[in-house]
Amino acid sequence: MLGAVNVSAYSVMAEAREEERTVAEHLTRRGILKLTTGSAVAALLAACGGGSAATNTPSGAKPATTALAGGTGGQTPVSSGTLAVSTSGQTQAPVATTAPAATSASGSATAATAPSGATTAGFSPTYTPNPTAKGNVRYWQTSYDDPSIPDAKYHDQWVASLKNELSGVNFKEEQYNYNDMLDKLRVTMRAGQGPDTAVVTVIWSPELASSGQFLEINLADFGYKPEQFWPGALKANTWQGKLYGIPTQNETMAFIYNKDIFQKAGLDPNKGPETWEDVKNFSKQIKEKTGKPGFGMVAKLNAGNTPYRYMPVCWAYGGAALDETTDNPTYQKSQFDNDGNVQALQWMYDMYTNGWAPQSSLTNTQVEVQSLFISGEVGMMIDHPAGYVTVKNKAPDVAEQMNYVLMPKGPVRRAVAFGGWSMVINKAAKDIDAVKAVVKDRTSPYWSIRLIWTGSNPGNRDGFNLPEEQERLKTIKFLNVTTEMLQYGVSYPAIPEASDIMNLYVPQMIQDVLTKAKSPQQSAQDTAKKVNDLVAKRK
Repeated sequence: MLGAVNVSAYSVMAEAREEERTVAEHLTRRGILKLTTGSAVAALLAACGGGSAATNTPSGAKPATTALAGGTGGQTPVSSGTLAVSTSGQTQAPVATTAPAATSASGSATAATAPSGATTAGFSPTYTPNPTAKGNVRYWQTSYDDPSIPDAKYHDQWVASLKNELSGVNFKEEQYNYNDMLDKLRVTMRAGQGPDTAVVTVIWSPELASSGQFLEINLADFGYKPEQFWPGALKANTWQGKLYGIPTQNETMAFIYNKDIFQKAGLDPNKGPETWEDVKNFSKQIKEKTGKPGFGMVAKLNAGNTPYRYMPVCWAYGGAALDETTDNPTYQKSQFDNDGNVQALQWMYDMYTNGWAPQSSLTNTQVEVQSLFISGEVGMMIDHPAGYVTVKNKAPDVAEQMNYVLMPKGPVRRAVAFGGWSMVINKAAKDIDAVKAVVKDRTSPYWSIRLIWTGSNPGNRDGFNLPEEQERLKTIKFLNVTTEMLQYGVSYPAIPEASDIMNLYVPQMIQDVLTKAKSPQQSAQDTAKKVNDLVAKRK
């Protein structure tokens, strides 16, 4: 109990909180320049900053209070043509000098895990929510893998700050691991017992919105304008022309390797794989020279970690779930049966059956792969910037050998899942003004940047203008690499069936190949048919 803030946090076997966020749009350098002020562009694209040391308290006067409007609000459409995209769903490459090379990233884990300054609960210089709101608010989010990271510590500060910021609100929090939370939301919402508000990955947003159980969002009710958020993030939260979520964060992952293992295998420790064929060849050489699998593959059934690590390979070879890699997707017909996806599945088969990936891949999530990396049992993996901080805390010697590089490219493109999370509101929430006040506070620039400190980027783009962004770029090692990967982001299809397609069909497609139950071509064809049948049921 924290005064008026009643905190009940349930960490149900935290497994992979940093995982799996997707935003249905692609970023381009030109689009960023069009949508962002100068200082925000510098923070996002320069990947390093000058000037005086930043603190956790932005300078300047506290903005005027914006009262929250009551009611459900109306539609807030995203203007078409706001964000430019290039052909085949790929974004344009940035100028080479906009970010330092991955091998020269600076900073220390110590700085990353202990941001300078302190948060004064109740006095954050943010867009202050309505201080007169009263009522009960039940809030859900996923649990933290590592409670020692700054994101988790700032989260505790945010919860504590609600005592002063929203003294009339009785706030109750529940946390669940990523792989459990969607099913819990489905069940509790149908039973009329769901949370008043929740932070959800945007791959869930179309499904949740289509259920008719969540509140339509009018950004003006929160004192926001559409241009404060990435257009793609708003698009991902839009169903049938109506907005149902406010973005909290967006991010991508990068490719990571152990320089010491590379050196022992006779590979250049200062050069990561450029292509997925390189990953295969490097893995083969690591296996031959060290006896250890080269790449940490994730292929567990019914786990969000699996598609987030498979789809970049699929997209790179020219495959797709539907037509999400095109400029104007219609999401009508699956492309899992095309040659690109068949090649990607063959790549997975070769890696697994030759022992170049762990035999435990069939049951591995990223948690297990990260443990293998920490113990020196695999030489490469895919992860977020927060992965470095976690490894540093558990095995400093291994962290010193880590290097982040861009995700490998394939014959068609370089790709990564462009991720994000958003806040949604239960239409049946009783104390709607109190709920809106909590959502407004949680999505403000001040908390938007703090609550994603080590592994993401603020969903409210005004957060890029805060001094903290420069501090993050200076002190969080390898953040620049994952920021550079934003331009290669591809989103999951923005349809209600996306969760089932990615979390159920994709892992099963992979496992059928790895266990030799089906050939890559047969598994690809069968999965495409299942996707087409699933989408057809909605029509």
